[in-house]
Amino acid sequence: MRERDRSLETEREARAAAEMANRAKDEFLAMLGHELRNPMAAIASAATIVKSEGRSAEQLEFAGRVIERQSRHLKRLMDDLLDVGRAMTGKIVLERTAIELAASTRYVVKVLQTAGQLGERLVPQDTTPVWVTGDPARIEQIVTNLLVNAARYTRAGGEIRIRVAREGDEAVLEVSDNGQGIAPENLPRVFELFFQAEAMGERSTGGLGIGLTLVQRLVRLHGGDVTAESKGRDTGASFTVRLPAIEAPEPLNRDSAPTPSGGAETILVVEDNADARESLCMALELQGHRVLGARDGPAALDIVRRERPRVAVLDIGLPGMDGYELARRVRAESGGEIILIALTGYGTTGDETRARQAGFDRHVSKPIDVIELMRVLEAELAKRSPI
Repeated sequence: MRERDRSLETEREARAAAEMANRAKDEFLAMLGHELRNPMAAIASAATIVKSEGRSAEQLEFAGRVIERQSRHLKRLMDDLLDVGRAMTGKIVLERTAIELAASTRYVVKVLQTAGQLGERLVPQDTTPVWVTGDPARIEQIVTNLLVNAARYTRAGGEIRIRVAREGDEAVLEVSDNGQGIAPENLPRVFELFFQAEAMGERSTGGLGIGLTLVQRLVRLHGGDVTAESKGRDTGASFTVRLPAIEAPEPLNRDSAPTPSGGAETILVVEDNADARESLCMALELQGHRVLGARDGPAALDIVRRERPRVAVLDIGLPGMDGYELARRVRAESGGEIILIALTGYGTTGDETRARQAGFDRHVSKPIDVIELMRVLEAELAKRSPI
């Protein structure tokens, strides 16, 4: 009888866990649909403004800002989805360097404020220089997710406080707010995948319930830990990240640092989707470059032989000859002179490894951020510049 009772209890617990997981999945899919529809609706309306013959210069500028802001939001959602998958399977590789945590935090705050993601919330900062070893992009991602989470649960006019300091051998980043707070029953679950408490006010910063999970995984990859505290509903919440601190590194000799070219380059863009190809070509032309477009591998090879572009941005999912094979053939013909940048809609560690093996210099995930692409390009050009 005792064995039977234990078996029944185990079965009930397993069934309850499965039902909870199924509810979490359904809630996630519903939230994903919501989070994707909102920015797409805004982009569609902005596109209508752009095409309207009666638009004013102010309306055109407004539409451009909407498209830029909502595209950035979509990219953040997709990046988080990819990153949380990598983090859960241990496939994130950190590119470690010395980072001044206070400066990195101030930079993230400025970016989020400029993008309007913190709304009308006050963001007082109490920061002291402290150095850590980590991946700059991932550290900024940790700070971004904590701030966006705080904004989501804090009304406009509320306060999000930031503290960065050194305590013993640890660098401490604390993000606290005077917003909705966390109910006692939810406090142990805030870092669970897909878990979300009901948000208050507007949902402009929305999310999928993966941001804090990603924060925890990234912090632990850096050898640290993150904790959450709250005294209950309407008392605000505080998240504290602790990372191993290091001594400030010796200043670099600026005279020896390579400088970006700043000049116009001939860039080949190979993409079978006409809208994606033409819009990227146009965006790069507006940056002052000469840009050539091709829809497939054979056409791209003809351009490479005829025009000798300095840079080629190759989509991986091309018809016939895929981007990997095209990269190998371009590299065989042009050697190390040409800069090859892979463009893919996936972005897993395996994709990045395959891209390196095929001869690509860098790997960029879709949806592409032209400013990010320009930074990647400048970094590659700087490597080839004489010191």
